[in-house]
Amino acid sequence: MADTFETLDDPAQPAAPEAPATPERPETPETAATPETPATPEQATAACFATWDRFCAELADLGHTIRAGDHPDPADGLRHLTRVAIHALQSTVEHGDPAFPTFHRFDDDVVKWGGPNVDNVYLRARVDADHGYRVTGNLAGVRNLIVSVVEGDMQMEQYGVFAECDIDALDVAEDGSFELVVAAVRPGEHTGPWLRLDRRARYLSIRVYVCDLDLDRTGEFVIERIGSAGRFPAPLTPTRLAARIAEATVWQRATMEYWGPFMDTVYERAGGPNRISPPASVPGGAQGIRYGGGAYELGPDQALLIETEAPEADYWSVMLYSRPWFESLDIHNRQNALNGQEAHVDADGVVRIVVAHTDPGLPNWLDTEGRSAGHVAWRWVRARTAPTPVAHVVPFADLDDRVPADARRTSRAERAVSLARRRAHFARRFRR
Repeated sequence: MADTFETLDDPAQPAAPEAPATPERPETPETAATPETPATPEQATAACFATWDRFCAELADLGHTIRAGDHPDPADGLRHLTRVAIHALQSTVEHGDPAFPTFHRFDDDVVKWGGPNVDNVYLRARVDADHGYRVTGNLAGVRNLIVSVVEGDMQMEQYGVFAECDIDALDVAEDGSFELVVAAVRPGEHTGPWLRLDRRARYLSIRVYVCDLDLDRTGEFVIERIGSAGRFPAPLTPTRLAARIAEATVWQRATMEYWGPFMDTVYERAGGPNRISPPASVPGGAQGIRYGGGAYELGPDQALLIETEAPEADYWSVMLYSRPWFESLDIHNRQNALNGQEAHVDADGVVRIVVAHTDPGLPNWLDTEGRSAGHVAWRWVRARTAPTPVAHVVPFADLDDRVPADARRTSRAERAVSLARRRAHFARRFRR
């Protein structure tokens, strides 16, 4: 499986000429929201606490908005807000220094936003084109990954994806070790893999693909600023902390307000409930990945039967999300996502996905957790064919008559074994 895209320059070629001029670095939430530097330490401390008060006020206001909204499960929304706040603060306060970057995990089994792929481990580090970076680690047992130089997040109207590579471009040694340089210009002494760091980029992101729950590994990654050996970050000051909290304040509101309307757009594109739009590229998404989907709305005795040929692709998957929060569901304890390694293909070459509230005894069941409404999403990576999934609402009691007589069935005992395997895998993957 390989995801991508704009590839690395050939390491065997001479160093690239200086990068062409790019637009000036745009104003970011951090620079836009930060007040003038206070004149005295006392003023700096007061300004920092005022910024914190604004963060808390925004958090409270977002909570009141959830409470006043017409949501079937307000607890779901309030929990989502806590997760967004956790990421906002962790990303900016703890991992917001491009001079001393660190990879941190996000969009995992707990902190979720923006429709994460449950087959990915997501990592990101803050970068700045005034610096160069070296990424090292070990990829033994890793199926594939995408390394991306990106502007930011869709909900911040930061759509730039400036350079990407996959595992095939990383010159991985026999023991799994690798080294990648990310810089505006290739260092003259470096002949190995290199990604150009655009001046508009603010993050280096990694998504590792985990498709086989027993075999695939998640890798090890370390990032360092070139030339930082023996140096240390400056002590945190009230002014710097205020800037990072201000950035978190902007990010958490944008995230809470963006994804509901985004999902409504997908709903409309599909033509209403229980219809699936064909996968297509999304601005701000990784190159080479197509996304499709739609909303489901099911009564207690209904199921959504989705039929498609398996695409010829390096990777494909289908999974469920909550509405309007665009979170993955309980991946530890339920089967609500399947990829091409896991999904069963019937003898007639058709993949039959069943979205239902209770177990239909069929292998490709996606468990709604009893949610009457939600979102179904497809991902195709480097797809060479483009089958269009077709969905039908059917009475749950009639499902057995709607599938071939020779279609595989799944017993309760088999399901229990499968769920135990998933639970053990996700506990290992996320170390919980």
